[in-house]
Amino acid sequence: MRFARTVLAAALTSAVVAMAPAHAADYAKTQYPIVLVHGLAGVSKYFGFIDYWWQIPGNLRSNGATVYVADLSAFGDETLRGEELLRQIRTVLAATGARKVNLIGHSQGGLSSRYAAAVMPQAVASVTTIGTPHRGSEVADWIASTPSIVQDFLAGGASLAGSLLGLLVGKPQPQNPLGALQVLTTSGAADFNRRFPSAGLASSCSASGAGTDYRNGNVQRLYSWTGYSSGTNILDIIDPFMVLGDATIRLRGGGSNDGLVSVCSARFGQTLGTYAWNHVDEINHMFGLRGLFTADPVVTIRTHANRLKLAGL
Repeated sequence: MRFARTVLAAALTSAVVAMAPAHAADYAKTQYPIVLVHGLAGVSKYFGFIDYWWQIPGNLRSNGATVYVADLSAFGDETLRGEELLRQIRTVLAATGARKVNLIGHSQGGLSSRYAAAVMPQAVASVTTIGTPHRGSEVADWIASTPSIVQDFLAGGASLAGSLLGLLVGKPQPQNPLGALQVLTTSGAADFNRRFPSAGLASSCSASGAGTDYRNGNVQRLYSWTGYSSGTNILDIIDPFMVLGDATIRLRGGGSNDGLVSVCSARFGQTLGTYAWNHVDEINHMFGLRGLFTADPVVTIRTHANRLKLAGL
């Protein structure tokens, strides 16, 4: 019996080793640095110590990646946020000596990444978007339909919160909540797509976008994934807001969504999957709480870094 247990333990150990990525220290070591780009109401570290990308930068670095986390205006339109991202990309290139970066953007961060890729295509090797409202969000449409006094009240609170978030990470940024709201509506997103077109945008929800953009002789690989659930963990205090967002999107005809962005709107480039996550689960918050037996966002992004590596990016 003891011999059988020993054999079984050895077999299990061998299986685990076989499943582990070879050369783990280099597993996520991409040719170009990775820049993680936060979304609306985001910052690199909340209150100066809680990662927006919870446990993700450290995990990527421990697997060989060179990772930078952008700090953009928490509430701003894409001209504001996109130009901030361009400045930070230039800083990364100067610090590393790299010619390009790989951009991974969550939510509105995906639009900021697309702006940077369009304006400075020679510096962007790939754009990956996670839960990004490329076609806008019905939740933003609903907020935009409320009386102006309500919008002004929300904008005032958002400006104050955004300014505080920036101060706490030592990077105070200008805030433009109403500009952010506009670009996130379906009409605002359509205007953004006209000004910054991409082959990654499909003609409809049933079609697939191209996996590559060609800009002035520069080749950019395009990827995306998103969630399709709202309430995923009873312990997560954010989930009730995601459930309300889900109801709003469905009532307005948006269909399956992650609580803030429809699956249709999030499709971009090579769609790598849809997961049983809500919008906050996509970045491994709140503190890793998500549904049982769902994919691990940390592993998903680490695997994607390996994909970029194998593609020579």
